[in-house]
Amino acid sequence: MKPQNGFRIAVAAAGLMGLIPAASQASSFQILEQSPARLGTAFSGTASAANDATTVFFNPAGMTELGRREVSAAGHLIHVESSFDNEGSTAADGSPLQQPLSGSSGETDEMGFVPNLYFVQPIADRWRFGLGINAPFGLVTEYDNGWIGRYHGTKSELQVLNINPTFAFEVTGQLSVGFGLSYQRIDTTLENEVDSFAACLAAPGATAPTCAAAHGGPGNRPADSSVEIEGDDSDVVADLSVHWRPLQGTRVGLVWRQGGDFTIEGDADFSPSSTCASDPACSATGQAIDGNVEADLELPDTLTLSASHRLTEAWQLHADIAWTEWSSVKEIGIVNIDSNQTIDNLNLQYDDTMRYALGASFEPQGPWTWRFGLAFDEAPQTDQEFVSVRIPDQDRFWTSVGFNYAFSRNASVDVGYAHLFVDDSQINKVEQGNRLRGNFDSQANIVGIQANWRF
Repeated sequence: MKPQNGFRIAVAAAGLMGLIPAASQASSFQILEQSPARLGTAFSGTASAANDATTVFFNPAGMTELGRREVSAAGHLIHVESSFDNEGSTAADGSPLQQPLSGSSGETDEMGFVPNLYFVQPIADRWRFGLGINAPFGLVTEYDNGWIGRYHGTKSELQVLNINPTFAFEVTGQLSVGFGLSYQRIDTTLENEVDSFAACLAAPGATAPTCAAAHGGPGNRPADSSVEIEGDDSDVVADLSVHWRPLQGTRVGLVWRQGGDFTIEGDADFSPSSTCASDPACSATGQAIDGNVEADLELPDTLTLSASHRLTEAWQLHADIAWTEWSSVKEIGIVNIDSNQTIDNLNLQYDDTMRYALGASFEPQGPWTWRFGLAFDEAPQTDQEFVSVRIPDQDRFWTSVGFNYAFSRNASVDVGYAHLFVDDSQINKVEQGNRLRGNFDSQANIVGIQANWRF
């Protein structure tokens, strides 16, 4: 296979990435699912193992461990189930018109597909070039328009396409360093219902009785309007990495990845209900404004320290400690550029998170390698006042298994599976004057398949 053919495969994968929405199963909307081989060990040893082309993402410096041209193509199916249990949500919270908020129970049952492609090419005795195409961040949540939390969100999509050329240099026989740049493209879609009563009440001089008469009261589903916001942007970010063999049978990896800084620009499309369209007080305020919009989003930097140690000829242990700078995400204000009016504000108030993973691999003589792993992943926000229905996140515990089967020295396949136990996520939050109170019960299952070729 010629190197340029690998590049053509990469371009084709980039096109595929743009068509397939991603589902997120690391903390918040971060996607760890970049390698079914590492999925089998619950993503432990990610920056230290360096035994296939997926090291382009997990630790580019580890490419010096690969002596020949390699390609890894992978895909993950992520099935997320989440159901909402209402615990006293109220319309027109705190006002004389306060009443139970009506609507169906909220459920998401999403299946996301996350593809990735990696290519490694030796270019000199001590130099390696790599190219990775993946989606390090992504999100899909979708509820029925009539669900009880419709004013907080009905549909949320976020996709980040990452094209990452990297270089590695072997400083000594034990130490290698890596450097890369990534072109990142972000696309977002946010949808929610608009309480026409609340929109009317926001108008100067409006009163609760007149707005209730016009729209049938607060939280009235037949009078609901809706809004869709779409936007995109791109950025170039960097990564730095180190791979070290301090002792025979021991590998250590350290990798820093920069988060993209985006000014997402796009359009807001407001669809008024019949009552809102006929009421000037409703159709000229807040989320009822069409037009060009923008929002600033700074994705988090990440820092991962990994170690792998061979206990015996057959057994290896792996460990990861990873930090994600989620504190870069506090509030995401969506502003109408023409009127300079904030039409929505995602008040997330994220904190930095840690992830801890332990795993093992068993390599008996023969074509099989077996993998096992456990991990604990912190959520960046657990306070019920800031949890969002768009990302009903909580701390999660991973259990993983997987295997590699080598057809020959030049071809193998990896399969991994993980089940995620997610703590219940509490929410007690007001949007458009309506309070959503309850909890989300969530779980996830992930299956990944990866093909590897050496040339």
